[in-house]
Amino acid sequence: MDSAKALVAIAIPVTAILGLVGLLIVLRKFDNDEKMAMIEKGLTPPQKQGTKVNPASALRWGCLFMGVGLGIFIANMIDSVKEDSEALYPALILIFGGLGLLVSYYIQLQLDRKAKE
Repeated sequence: MDSAKALVAIAIPVTAILGLVGLLIVLRKFDNDEKMAMIEKGLTPPQKQGTKVNPASALRWGCLFMGVGLGIFIANMIDSVKEDSEALYPALILIFGGLGLLVSYYIQLQLDRKAKE
């Protein structure tokens, strides 16, 4: 019975990976077929546009992760001193993550004011 469970445990991730790779191949083939049909009709296929980095988004994510990291660090420091603090980690992660988002909001507000001047 253990060998059947081990076989299923190996077959599920392998099947998922093969399915994902197969889906990507099929999507790529359809995209290529669509472009070839456009070329045959004399149309120009649309060019891929370069992705632009949104500085506000980078600032937001950076401040969020800094806040989460600070929350984990402070929770670890408090946990080493005080025992039996189960809700400490999620609470401080959410509090400091929210504070990080507020900081990013105020920084973006200041940057927008300077840009208007």
